[in-house]
Amino acid sequence: MADTLVIRLASRPEVPASWLLVDASGGRLSAVQSGPLSLAAPLAIGRRVIALVPGIEVLHAQPELPVRGGARLLQVVPFALEEHVADEVEGLHFALGKPDPAKTGTPVAAVRRDRFLEWLEQLRAAQISPAAVFADSATVPGNPGQVVLLIDEDQLYVRRAGEPPLTLDIDPLREALEFAALTAESHALLYVTQADWQTHQATIDALRERLAGLKVQLLPDGPLPLLAHQAVSEPPFNLLQGEFAVRSKSSDQWRAWRVAAILAACLFALNLLGKGVEIWHLKNTEKALDSSIEAAFHEAMPGEQNAVDARRRMEARLAAIHGAGNGKTGNLLEILGTLGEAVAKVPQTSLEAFSFRGSVLDLRVGARDVNSLDQLRSVVTERGLQAELQSSNARDSGVEGRIQIKGRGAT
Repeated sequence: MADTLVIRLASRPEVPASWLLVDASGGRLSAVQSGPLSLAAPLAIGRRVIALVPGIEVLHAQPELPVRGGARLLQVVPFALEEHVADEVEGLHFALGKPDPAKTGTPVAAVRRDRFLEWLEQLRAAQISPAAVFADSATVPGNPGQVVLLIDEDQLYVRRAGEPPLTLDIDPLREALEFAALTAESHALLYVTQADWQTHQATIDALRERLAGLKVQLLPDGPLPLLAHQAVSEPPFNLLQGEFAVRSKSSDQWRAWRVAAILAACLFALNLLGKGVEIWHLKNTEKALDSSIEAAFHEAMPGEQNAVDARRRMEARLAAIHGAGNGKTGNLLEILGTLGEAVAKVPQTSLEAFSFRGSVLDLRVGARDVNSLDQLRSVVTERGLQAELQSSNARDSGVEGRIQIKGRGAT
């Protein structure tokens, strides 16, 4: 949104703050309002906010500083202004402007740190976060060919071309005007509110008689529209610097995600470390397994002196042995499957013992009678296998028979 809310804070606690909405070029969008800052808070939502603080409490200077000071230039400023401020430099907040190549020195502003914190706290208490803080004296419009003056209640603002802004007490106004060093040749533009014009008209008229180049312009709505226009169209340097600098949204987002990013990086590193340890462990296990295979190779094949690639050679030998046993295993499964069908068809028949060797299965079978044993043999023979009843013996519960079954290909 291009609209800007400009809030002016008063130097005295009994005087309320005032505010005004302006567009991107500084044109007025609302009437000047005043009162508690809580009333201005709804207007700040979704808009850029500029706060103007009393210029009488902000010292502006233009000392000569190192050209290439970089980020450490602010550390040099207190020593450059030490002789120009009454307070201890440790208790001051400093801000820098961009030097003008056509002028000598670097624009500097100094304000008591506790006072600056007090202004920010007033705004913060109303849930207002300013994007910029300017001294109101720095937003008095300048004019290359004139000295610009602004009378606002008990203060006189002075702007000379190429010089830092100056704020004076006007008690009395005549002395303040003399301090502004206006001469008969001076061309000056005086802004004054309707109320101040009525109060100081006589003094201003006397000044007009002395200065032929003095022009007076009344401000019916007070100085805020004038200051707000300048603050947006030609903003001075921001006092929110150093520890008070406004963080960008991207910076805040990065701060919010930084912990998560660090944790993710640590997790990734731990995962890589875990994989590395796992690979190292597997390699050690493989080495131990190769040693065991080599020892087993020499034990299983004592005639083999060359144990190079013992694992593959052992695997090949085992595969050959497994392949050779596949035929016998297949015969056994076929015989047992056929025997299971036969037992199911012959009632009161039970398998009591068996042995298998060389594709031949020897059985000991319990049955009701000899006919049952013969019937069992017949069922097996019908399935294409060789079956022979070798003996039968009577017992209390029937007979016990011995049957031999040969698998396919058996001799």
